[in-house]
Parts: sequence; structure tokens; C-alpha cells
Amino acid sequence: ANNIIPLEETFEDFNITEEDERQIHELAADPKAFQKLADSIAPSIYGYEEIKQAILLQMFSGVKKTKSDGNKTRGDIHILLVGDPGVAKSQILKFVSIIAPKGRYVVGKSTSGAGLTATVIRDEYLKGWSLEAGAMVLSNHGLICIDELEKMDPNDRSAMHEALEQQTVTISKANIQASLRAETTVLAAGNPKFGRFDPYQTVASQIDIPPTLINRFDVVFIMKDIPDRARDEAIASHVLMENTEQRIAPIIDRDLFRKYIAYAKQKIVPKLTEPAIEEIKKFYVDLRNAQVSGEAQTRPLPISARQLDALIRMSEASAKSRLSQQVSKDDAKRGINLMKYYLMQVGYDYETKTFDIDRIATGVS
Repeated sequence: ANNIIPLEETFEDFNITEEDERQIHELAADPKAFQKLADSIAPSIYGYEEIKQAILLQMFSGVKKTKSDGNKTRGDIHILLVGDPGVAKSQILKFVSIIAPKGRYVVGKSTSGAGLTATVIRDEYLKGWSLEAGAMVLSNHGLICIDELEKMDPNDRSAMHEALEQQTVTISKANIQASLRAETTVLAAGNPKFGRFDPYQTVASQIDIPPTLINRFDVVFIMKDIPDRARDEAIASHVLMENTEQRIAPIIDRDLFRKYIAYAKQKIVPKLTEPAIEEIKKFYVDLRNAQVSGEAQTRPLPISARQLDALIRMSEASAKSRLSQQVSKDDAKRGINLMKYYLMQVGYDYETKTFDIDRIATGVS
């Protein structure tokens, strides 16, 4: 080859100077750093504190590990937003795809399975078959935002299953057998089945996405558009302020934000400490064995081991956000609070006053 032109950026391409490094450490030393970073995500959109915090953790991501038997567990945190029209889902996705290093934005309706994962095409020039990578493979070690997930063709959507959990894309077509790496974080958004949430039905029954796919998302957020005078006034002021000269500036400069994330992902590999392990274990065991009447076989499953993995990833990401090599008890609590918030929205059964993960994962308690 005479010359090579790279078509995508990696974290290594970020030119972090000594001055940048000083600013990054200065920001990490600020006790309110996490809040400031979260508030800098889509500052033109009012509210959604928990969602912005979860997206921030998603950008830092957990730690990828290889277990003693050679199995790998992913470090990426996948998030799904399901909401009424006009709650700024697409705007959040668009913002994240611009600010995240190696971010991409795709829309469900116009995306095929091949466009998302990979495909084999006939090469006219070499008279053979060649492999073309799709968006998820191209965003390896980055973040992909998929909008209108429920409008994707079901056959194309099934291509995502492997990429979400195993983080590879295996292709066998014509005479090509290949396994491509897709260590990609997914932030997806979709609308409920009837376009808007019906208040008289359970949330789970209105999410028109296959259970097997929902199961692979660490956190699912429900964004309902409900009239509330105080909140509506705040939103109206916020939106009108954005349209005047005095725009709301992000608290942290966008360049510094990107460099901060890249630096944390490159340099920080946090380990769980004893207090953090205790905190997560207590939450998991207590929630699974909450006192519910009935036989052990028929009790609802509040959370499964998949959510335990998600908790560990979120705690690690929280430690990364402070540039700490240790996951503290507070990091674990932050992950637990977000998990509780998400379970209250989608997995809580008000009749029996228990959590039931199967409601969201399968639609049936």
C-alpha cells in the first residue's frame, strides 16, 4: 500500500496534552464532578436527571473481564428509552452520538440487518466475495445510537442479539466465514405499541420489542408525557430560553468532556472493593428474597443474574467517572439507585407490591 487513510477515530487519536490532563484531574477532584458531567449531557433538554446519569455511566462503561474458564463478560452498558412522542428521545440520541468518541447514529426504519452488523457483497473488481462491515462493527469500542428500534424489520433486528451480548458479529455467507468484533455500546430508543402509553395497561405489555432483546439491555427507561403544571412551566421556560439570545451553555466544555471520557476509558480499570461487593450483594439477595407469600416455585423473580452484572458494570463506570481505580460503596449505591428507579417504572407490580422482572422481559408475570 502506498498510503492509508483511517476512516474512524479511536481513543488513541485524541491528542491529550499536559494542559488537558491537568484540566481533567482538576475536574475529577471536584466533589460535584459527576453531577456537572451529567448536566452537560443535552443541556438544551430539561429534566431527566436519572436518564442523563445513566447515559453518563454508559459513556464511561464498565470493565471487560475474562473469567477463569475463558468466558468473556462485556463491560458495555446498553440502555433502552421507550417513550411518548415529543419527549426528546431523538435529541438525546443525536447529542450523545456527537459527543461520544466513535459515536454513530442510525434510524431503525432505514437500517437493514446488514447495515447494522455486516454483509457479504459481490466484488466486481476482484471477481469474488468481499465483506462489508455495518455500523455496529464500525463503532467497535464506541457507541451507537439506534432510533426507532421498534420500526426495524424483525429479521434485521434479530441480527443485534449476538452483537449485544457476545459482542461479536458472525457471518457465514457464500465462501466467507468470519467473526467480527463489535464491542459496541448501544443506546436505543423506541415508541410504545400504540404510539403513546395507555395509562390503563401495564407498561410492559405496551413495549413492542421482543423479550429476548429487552433482556439484553441493562436499563430500560420509560418516558411518559404527563401534564403537570410545575414541570410544564419549567419546560416551557427552558425551551423559550433556548430560543432567545441567552442560551443555556453546557457546564463543561464539549472538547474537555470528550477528552475526559477518552482518558478515563484508556487509563482507568477500577476494581471492586469489599464494601462495594457487600452493598451489591445485600441489594441483590434482599430483593430476590423479599417476603412474598406463596411457594418458592411460583414467586415472582424480582431481578435475575443479568441485572447483577449490570449493577457491577454501573458501579465500575461510576468509579471511572471520578478517575478512581477503586469501586467504592458510594459507586455501588449510585448503580443501585438507578436500578431501583428503572425497576419502579417497569417491573413493579402495584397489586402485589413486588418487583417482577418477567413483566418487562416477557410481558407476562
